[in-house]
Amino acid sequence: MPGKRIKRTSLESALEILANKLDSKEYSKVTSVMSMLFIGHQFDLTPDGFEFINLAIKIKKESHKKTFKKALHGNVIRLKPKSS
Repeated sequence: MPGKRIKRTSLESALEILANKLDSKEYSKVTSVMSMLFIGHQFDLTPDGFEFINLAIKIKKESHKKTFKKALHGNVIRLKPKSS
């Protein structure tokens, strides 16, 4: 019995997420890299895909830390008024 096939709608919804979150230049860059991966370009990574997965996880963690720090900075409340 063959494995369950992932539907085209999954790809469409992922591309919609990208289109909504990125500007046109960023979207173009991401989809170009996706196309290159699809045709077999390895970007000097291991062919088994594990290095790519680890890189994706690392970038996501680093990106999340930056966002979290910015969010905390926005919640600072001044307790003393500025003196003139």
